Amino acid sequence: MFELSTNCANPKQLRQTDFSDFDAVYLGDFSCMEYPNNYCSHPELLEAAVNQLKAQHKKVYLRLYATPGNEDLPQVREMIEAALKLPFDAFEVHNLGVLRILQQMGSTLPVHLGVFGNLYTDASARVLKDFGVTRVYPNPELSLTEIHYIREQTPIEVVLPVHGKIPLVISETCFIIENSQSCAKKVDSNGNSVCSFPCSQDYWLNRSNGQWVLKDTGRMTLSGKDLCMIEHIPELLQAGQSYFYIQSHGETPEYVETTGRLYRQALQQAEAGNRSDAPQAEMDVLNALSKEGLCNGYYFEGAGQTYIARG
Repeated sequence: MFELSTNCANPKQLRQTDFSDFDAVYLGDFSCMEYPNNYCSHPELLEAAVNQLKAQHKKVYLRLYATPGNEDLPQVREMIEAALKLPFDAFEVHNLGVLRILQQMGSTLPVHLGVFGNLYTDASARVLKDFGVTRVYPNPELSLTEIHYIREQTPIEVVLPVHGKIPLVISETCFIIENSQSCAKKVDSNGNSVCSFPCSQDYWLNRSNGQWVLKDTGRMTLSGKDLCMIEHIPELLQAGQSYFYIQSHGETPEYVETTGRLYRQALQQAEAGNRSDAPQAEMDVLNALSKEGLCNGYYFEGAGQTYIARG
């Protein structure tokens, strides 16, 4: 058996997107608490979202803000307090401080370590297991060999990203606003800053010689190319991987639905022993969804820009 999951930032995305091909959904944009109606920062929105996804027989995980300052912790506690009254299946955290707060508040729910928890070794996974973490998201710089080793050596679940842009950098401040005069925050009559959310549009960082492109979403920078492992699904299952994730931060409903359908189909076929190579039609569709093309990230111990076909 396998689990295929993805993310959903707010009610608008939940309304517009069909998540039927996913087994689980991570609610919230962990990179920016100011994002409109973010499930990470609006406790009043959680109940309706959980009920809707549970009615579709999905597991539902709540993402907690990845880079909270001391001033953010009361809001983090408010989110946890609201979530503990609802049938969430797990919390996702990115730092030990929030993990500690969960314990102090008496949470007995499973805890997943997110991508910016920066897990590199099986030794770290074992320590986190002792602190109540049940699932880890390995650092994107790790190879498949290293990730398989962590899964084999540690009694902990390992989630494996198989498609989507690779999270690289996260910040407390917004890169777009800081570096664009047209996007500067405005101030309301009470002196409070008001964000116009330029991150709702695509922003790309281009190296002058054209060797690479990154996508910036304000407080998080991702790869320009999409990680794509659909050709390698049989080997991933054979290696014992069970938890697969499609990174869909900032993507369209079409992107989420199409990648979910293709990867679910690939996983089912491989699980039944009926899949060898990915049909060219699948690759053409995934290529068309990616503005900058496809890559394998660091999985095959390369620099992250190339795509290595199966075989």
